[in-house]
Amino acid sequence: MTKIKIDEISIKNFKGFEDFTLTLNGRNAVVSGQNGAGKTSLADSFQWLLFGKDSHGSKLNPKPLDQNNQEKLGLAPTVEAQLIIDGKTITLTRIQEEKWSTKRGELEATRASDTTKYFVDGVPSKEKEWKEFISNLGGEQRLQMLSNSAFFMTLNWSKRREILMEMSGVTDESIIENNPDLQELQKALGDHSIDELKKILAGQKKEIKQQIDGIPARIQENTDTIKSIQDRIGDVIALEANLGTHKADLEKAENKLAAIKNGDASLDAQQELAQLKLDLAEEQRKFLSAEHLATQSLQADADELDRKLREARAEVNEFQLELSNVERTVKEKENYRERMIAEYKHIQSITFDEHAVDCPTCGQALPTDQINQLREKFNVDKSERLEENINNVKTAGATKEVMAGDHARLGVTKRNLSNAKKDVDKFTKKVDAIYQELNYEKGRQGKFEDSKQYKKISNQIKVVEEKITRSKEDSEAAAHEAQINVNELRSKIVDIQAKLSEQKMVDQLNDRVQALREKDSELKAQNQDVERKLWLIDEFTRVKVSSIEESINTKFQLVKWKLFDVQKNGAIAETCEATYNGVEYSSGLNNGARINCDLDIVNTLSNQFGVFMPVFVDNAESVNELVAIDSQMIELQVTEDNELVVEA
Repeated sequence: MTKIKIDEISIKNFKGFEDFTLTLNGRNAVVSGQNGAGKTSLADSFQWLLFGKDSHGSKLNPKPLDQNNQEKLGLAPTVEAQLIIDGKTITLTRIQEEKWSTKRGELEATRASDTTKYFVDGVPSKEKEWKEFISNLGGEQRLQMLSNSAFFMTLNWSKRREILMEMSGVTDESIIENNPDLQELQKALGDHSIDELKKILAGQKKEIKQQIDGIPARIQENTDTIKSIQDRIGDVIALEANLGTHKADLEKAENKLAAIKNGDASLDAQQELAQLKLDLAEEQRKFLSAEHLATQSLQADADELDRKLREARAEVNEFQLELSNVERTVKEKENYRERMIAEYKHIQSITFDEHAVDCPTCGQALPTDQINQLREKFNVDKSERLEENINNVKTAGATKEVMAGDHARLGVTKRNLSNAKKDVDKFTKKVDAIYQELNYEKGRQGKFEDSKQYKKISNQIKVVEEKITRSKEDSEAAAHEAQINVNELRSKIVDIQAKLSEQKMVDQLNDRVQALREKDSELKAQNQDVERKLWLIDEFTRVKVSSIEESINTKFQLVKWKLFDVQKNGAIAETCEATYNGVEYSSGLNNGARINCDLDIVNTLSNQFGVFMPVFVDNAESVNELVAIDSQMIELQVTEDNELVVEA
């Protein structure tokens, strides 16, 4: 626990003060004077010393002003306070100084941003160190709340509520454990918080409601479709009876049509025609067989010569490809050998650089042993390069011995190619000769179309075809009428079957309607479960509201806090309103009651935080009797005194 009291505070060139000292020796005091005498400035000086702000928490410029409300230049606002912190006196000093500078080429100095200096017990302190010091005392916002009686109620209601909620000590777990009616909620929570579960349930409720709302329309849609189908297909039993009748009639009609086709007078003629065509084919086969016997031997010889000609041509292609590959290989090796010989001669021509025996730095000749090393290294490198050149020639197969073999292979390939070409010419001449003889023999036999057998059977076929044509013309009319009857019956059957298939769709739609009704019942059961859990959360919230408000309000002497607001729809909204004797702080409470409420708040927060700050109470004259607090209190009262009067 930290207790901070003002021993003495000195103010110079601060707002309306030129030089003023308030000596309290850690005691309470009443500072009185008329409006404008400096009471508020006195409270501001303490806030500015610690935080650089005024008593309202706003940034403060402490510079004194002249009659025209312009800053008085050349003055350094200074506030120094001797504080008694847990019995030990510490002196804090804050000085704001002007900063002037002269730019290059200008005669007059210009004012820059003012600088602030900090001192702790006379020792200069950096701004960061100063803020750390304030933080160690309790932090800027806490110290503002505890040193300015009205500051807490100027905070946003949500911030006030956050601070008060930390004081309650009431947890969700304790509320559920101590209330048997809420035990069911524990299982529903799982790993979620109350707020998370409420959001989840709200989402589920919305989704379930959307599904429930959509089901009647979907049921109606399916019901309308069922009615439309039933109106269209009519009586199903009558349709099934008609389907049986039409199928029986169709069978009779198809039999009649088949009888007409099978009883066609042209059937015998068609059989006769088929036999004549078989006879003609047989005569052609005999003719070709005789021709084949006459040319069979010649054809066998021609086939054999064709085979040999193809083989000879394949050898030509093979030897031409081999010759091309060997010629390319020989050419590549010859070119490579010429390059290697030129490179070998070039390496042989390289001699040791005699200039290398001189030092590149001083120009003097190198020692003999170093020169010998250079010569030896040159000779070794040259020898290695020559050896590498010879090895490259061997690896590439570009030696004289290997290339001699390549040239020999090239000659053999050329001879083989020449012989193969001769064979092609020889077999080509033989093939031409034998085909001339074969064509002569075939021409001597004549064509099958010119034979007597072909002409005789062809004339018989023409006579039978004319007979068939006349027979078909007589039966086509009867067959056409029978076919029309068959088609009409088939169309009726297809139409009835299509309507009966729609009845299956009606059955499916009825199943769908039943499923939707079952889904509706299921969703409504789910909705009741969600509503039950939401009711439990609302009940939990009501219990929590009562517990938290009771826990917090027991810590205050005068103030009672309203932390929750029950709305017209039963929902509970968060709020943070201080009340005194049932009257809200922000509306209807007089100034004196507000001040005592402020002091009650400061005293409770001080005990809660374990920090007690000097408290400045403005407009204290409006209170008959101030509530007692555990902190040092400086009352600021309005009187008719021209100058401040201090009573400690």
